[in-house]
Amino acid sequence: MIKLKNILTEVLNTFQVEAIIVSDKKVSITSVLDQIRALHKITIVNNITPDDYAQKNPNTEVHKLKIKFVTREDPKNDIIQLKKDMISSDFSSDHKHLRVAGLKTVTFKQETIKRL
Repeated sequence: MIKLKNILTEVLNTFQVEAIIVSDKKVSITSVLDQIRALHKITIVNNITPDDYAQKNPNTEVHKLKIKFVTREDPKNDIIQLKKDMISSDFSSDHKHLRVAGLKTVTFKQETIKRL
């Protein structure tokens, strides 16, 4: 049974940050966002790229995201770990750190971190 204290702790430790990602055009942005949503601590990922945003490279897409995540630690440290989880692979036997397929780079805007 879920305790009220656990629910309140999760609510009080939810943060939001904006990020810019560059992805391979061959991989669906929906697939990339789904893989980001599956990462530990991330709860919601919203694509907030304007509809009229001009893509400059024919092989890549640039998207702006709002990412909500839960933490009990310093959110700035978690952002560093989230970036590592997104762009690097660890092919250990437990497969906990598999890179997000199609994602080329991610840049978090640390000035946009806010507690929700």
